[in-house]
Amino acid sequence: MNLTIPFSNEWFQADHNSQVSAALSGGFRLNTTPEGGGMELLPGSLDSSVWQEYEFMNAEVYHDSHDVLVLLFSFRDQDSRMITYHTGILPGVRTVICLPLKHLNGEKLFLDRYPGVMQTVLRGDARVDRKRIAEFSIATIPSTTSRSVEISGLSLSGAEPDFTYEYHPYIDGLGQLKGRDWQGKTANQAELSERLHLERQLAAAADFSGNGLGRYGGWKGLAFQATGYFRTEFDGSNWWFADPDGYALFSTGMDCAGPASPMRATGMEHLIPQLPEREGSYHEAWSQTGQEFSFGIANLITTFGSQWRSAWTELTEYRLRQWGFNTIGNWSDDGFIKSSELPYVYPLSDFPATEQTIFRDFPDVFSREYEQNAEGFAKQLVPLRGDRRMIGYFMRNEPHWAFVDSLNLTQLMLKSPVRYASKERFVQWLGEKYGTVEQLNEAWASSYASFEQLYTPHDTAASDHPVREADYTQFNRMMIRRYVEIPARLCKQADPNHLNLGMRYAWVGSDDVLEGCEWFDVFSLNCYQFAPDREQIMHISERLGKPVMIGEYHFGAADGGMLAYGIRAVATREERGAAYRYYVEQAAAIPQLIGVHYFQWNDQPVLGRFDGENYGIGVVDVCNRPYEHFVEAAKQAHEQMYPVRTGLVEPYNVLPAEIPKTGF
Repeated sequence: MNLTIPFSNEWFQADHNSQVSAALSGGFRLNTTPEGGGMELLPGSLDSSVWQEYEFMNAEVYHDSHDVLVLLFSFRDQDSRMITYHTGILPGVRTVICLPLKHLNGEKLFLDRYPGVMQTVLRGDARVDRKRIAEFSIATIPSTTSRSVEISGLSLSGAEPDFTYEYHPYIDGLGQLKGRDWQGKTANQAELSERLHLERQLAAAADFSGNGLGRYGGWKGLAFQATGYFRTEFDGSNWWFADPDGYALFSTGMDCAGPASPMRATGMEHLIPQLPEREGSYHEAWSQTGQEFSFGIANLITTFGSQWRSAWTELTEYRLRQWGFNTIGNWSDDGFIKSSELPYVYPLSDFPATEQTIFRDFPDVFSREYEQNAEGFAKQLVPLRGDRRMIGYFMRNEPHWAFVDSLNLTQLMLKSPVRYASKERFVQWLGEKYGTVEQLNEAWASSYASFEQLYTPHDTAASDHPVREADYTQFNRMMIRRYVEIPARLCKQADPNHLNLGMRYAWVGSDDVLEGCEWFDVFSLNCYQFAPDREQIMHISERLGKPVMIGEYHFGAADGGMLAYGIRAVATREERGAAYRYYVEQAAAIPQLIGVHYFQWNDQPVLGRFDGENYGIGVVDVCNRPYEHFVEAAKQAHEQMYPVRTGLVEPYNVLPAEIPKTGF
């Protein structure tokens, strides 16, 4: 049974950047300015109870913009908490969208992908009360142009919709976008093969001796004591990596250095040309599950046959060294790492979890289960502890719980009926602090009959009393500290030779996130800005007494063959190169920062990777063609970074103009 939400002036009101009109499909057309805009369901149009009676919001969407359209579906409850579904829609294709309303509980950040839909991400508060929805709106994000989108069949339902699509190939046989031409588009497989064979000859003749670098990539212009493994060093002015021979290193890394970025084929069959069989000469282009296909690998197989992997390895080693990258970054191909001479960083897998989580991926950190899983987690380092090319390891990437700024895990834990070990520790801690429940009540202005009553789920709004708020905050920090230090200590025991490079936080929403991080050797975060945040990096480094590195950043351009430009974007590929140079040289001038790793080597697929992300942010495209402006700027940045770091020259200071992103 469905509840249709009709378009009419009695139901919806557009904001000052938007216009809404009826569409021929029976739905409505939303037109917004480049600044973005939208429409809001008027109060009283729907009874607030309907949001818990249905499980899904469904609609059919069509637009013909020049790039992916990101639609925002926002839900706000009566306590002004809001969660927004950011959903990507390809241009020129009628797409059915489905929003599971259960995710208003905030427990997921990246949603499972539906057929035809790109990535869907949740942003906002920790959770929204479905029983008390007060506002609902649909909007677009800012863009380089105005937007026009047709939405029909907007409804609430108890079941997922039917995802039946007409067959309409959207990409060509090389994996490139159809229906658009751009400078650098590969005409055919013959052109691709000729170009790669010629470059492989250059790679075979390359000689990198005499480049002023040591065997582990360190800069011979500055040397410290050699210890046989990578470590950190402060020279009185700057932090550095010191390589095993003692040479200073400012790490410029490349994430996801692999043969391709695989495309999610399942659910996108109506947009894909005929693919080769899963068995036979192209079997390596398919994932083991058969859900993903890599056009990049297929193009290499067509060019080099069964020797495609060794050919790609030779080309990529040559390119990275020729262009001045000195580190193989996170999530790179294992075979490439083993065959390369470049140092690398290693991502640990399966960060310790517990069956019951407090919020998203934050585990029950005071449980014995967490300690046991942390012991197993650390053991994966044992086979690596003698590898001198390994700089260090990341314990994990972008904890999902930390995407909510100033999150108080204690409050969320007390609202849950689960009797976590961490909740028991909190009650014990309160008993140790206050002695009796009467003294707790006096301090909190509460009326508990016993400490046991704290296990009963109840409203825990910290703002009702400053002492209670302070206790919640203190225990929140205690939980985060334990979250970090338990696995970090065990990792150091398992592998005392390599650097703990931290957890690559997406950002630092509060100083609470820094609790326990003195256990790291290097604090890592991802920084999608046009330059690293100097003040934040100084603050973190001074707080922890450790250097900082950046695990991810990128830039996309609007003048190529991709439909989404990533988290930071510029108008042209030439400006994208300038943005890279600006970022690296500005980074090199920050004394506490010791490395920046670019995300990523390959463009993502036009039709999206496993989760639907489809950013044009690679150094090479799907046909393994390097972006020339980017490469030239990277070479300049890498040549200048040591003179910049040692104060001999000023960093590059021409900042390209930013355009609105097409990102999720």
